[in-house]
Amino acid sequence: MRRVLLASGVVVLLVVVVVAAQPPAPFPLTPLAPPGAPATQPTPAAAPPVVPPGAPGETTPPAPPKPLPIAGAPGAQPVQQAAAETALSKLLPLNAYPQNTQDAVRGVLLGAAWLAKMNEANGQFLHGYLPALRQPMPGDHDLRQAQAALALAQAAKFNGDKQHAAVANQAALRLLAFTKPDPNDPTCRVPVQMSLVCNRVGFAALVALTVYELPNPSEPLLVAAEQLCTFLATRLKPDGSVHYTDGPTDDPLKVDPAGVNEYPGLALQALAASGRTRPAEWKKDAVKNGVAHYRAVFRARPHPALAVTVSPAAVELYLQTKLAEAAAAAFEMNDWLCELQISPNDPRTPQYAGGFRAVVEGRASDAPAATVDAGRCVQSLACAYHLTRVTGDLTREAKYRPAVGFGVQFLCGLQFVETNTRHFEDTFRVKMLIGAFHLSPTDGNLRIDATGSALTGLLKFLASGAQNS
Repeated sequence: MRRVLLASGVVVLLVVVVVAAQPPAPFPLTPLAPPGAPATQPTPAAAPPVVPPGAPGETTPPAPPKPLPIAGAPGAQPVQQAAAETALSKLLPLNAYPQNTQDAVRGVLLGAAWLAKMNEANGQFLHGYLPALRQPMPGDHDLRQAQAALALAQAAKFNGDKQHAAVANQAALRLLAFTKPDPNDPTCRVPVQMSLVCNRVGFAALVALTVYELPNPSEPLLVAAEQLCTFLATRLKPDGSVHYTDGPTDDPLKVDPAGVNEYPGLALQALAASGRTRPAEWKKDAVKNGVAHYRAVFRARPHPALAVTVSPAAVELYLQTKLAEAAAAAFEMNDWLCELQISPNDPRTPQYAGGFRAVVEGRASDAPAATVDAGRCVQSLACAYHLTRVTGDLTREAKYRPAVGFGVQFLCGLQFVETNTRHFEDTFRVKMLIGAFHLSPTDGNLRIDATGSALTGLLKFLASGAQNS
C-alpha cells in the first residue's frame, strides 16, 4: 500500500512539474495604435485620412526611404522601387557624388527624421530644446511651426518617406485650423490671429507654401492654399508693395519696420508657387510688380532678409515667364549676398568660413548670421545658381557655385550628428539631438525653425545642379 501511495505521489508531482513548465496562454490583444498616436485621431471631414506621426519619444535612427506604391499594382504583391521615383533615388549611389553632396543628403535625412520626432500626435512640433538643461525651450510661435512644416514637406517629397509626408500633412492641417473662411468672400481664407501676435501675411504665405510642397496634396488642401493666396492678393497695392499689417490705413514701415524685409517676399513666393500649381495671369502680374517694387526697396536699403525672401520668387517668376527683369533682380540680390559671405581665407573669423555676416543697423558685422538666416542665404544662392544654368550666365555660375558649396559646408557643421554628440548619453542624444541644427556657431540650443531653414537650404542645393560639381 505504501508503494502504491508513493508511486501515485510521484506521478502527481511529475504532472504538476510538466504543467508548470508550459508557457502561459497568450492574453488576447486588441490592435494597437501606432506609437505615440491615439487609437483614433479625428481629422477634418474634407481631408483624407492621415497616418499619425511618430511620437517624440522614439529613439530609432532615421530609416532609409521606403518605396512608394506603384499605381495599378495588386496590393498583395511586393512593391518595387522605381529608378527615378524620388529626387533622392537620382542621387544613388551616393558615394559617386562630391563630399558636399553626400553631407547635404545625410543632413537632410537626419534633419527630417529629427523634425518628425519633434512632431506630436496633434500635428504641433516641440518648439525647441535646451540640451544643457535637458528641458524644452520656453515659448513658441506659429511662424516657426509653419517653417518646420514647410521643410518637412519638402524633405518628404525629396526622400519619399511616407511617415514624413504624413507628419507634414498633419502639421499642415493643424496650421490651417488657425485660419477661417472670409464671411464676405467664400474664395478667401484669413488667418485668425492678429498680426501683432503672428503676422497674417507671413503665416498665410508659409502655410500655402507648405501645401504646395507636400508630395501629393489632397484637393481640399490645395483649395485651402488657393484661398490663402486669395487673401494675399487682397494685401497687394497698385505699386506692387504688400500691405503686411492689419489696419487698412496703417503705415507698415511704422507699425512693423522689420517686417518689410520678410513678409512681402514670403507672400511673393507663395503667389509664385500658386502660379506654378494653378497658373493664372493675375498671379504672374502680382509677382512681377512685387519683385520690381522690392528690387527698388533693396537698392535703397539692402538687407539680407529682403534679398533671400524676394530672390526665390524672382527666380520662379523667370522660370514661368522668361522675364529678363526677374532674372536681373535675382542676380542683383545674390551678387550682394556673395559679398556678405565669410571667405575661408578671412583671417578675422576663419572658423565661420562659408557663413554669412549678420547685418546690424545696416552694417555687416564680423559675427555670423544665425542658422535660420544662413539657411535662407543658401536657399537664395542655390536658386540663383539654378537660374544661371537656365540663362547661360557662365560668369555668375562660376561665382555662385563655390558660394553655395561653402554655405552648405557651413550649414552641415551646425548639425548634431554621431561624431559631435558622443559626450551625451546615448539614448538622450539619439532621442533629442542627432539631426537637429543648433541656433548658431556659438549657441547650441535647438529650435525647429533653425532646422527647418537649414533643410530648405540644403534641399535647394540638391536640386540646383550644384550638387553635381
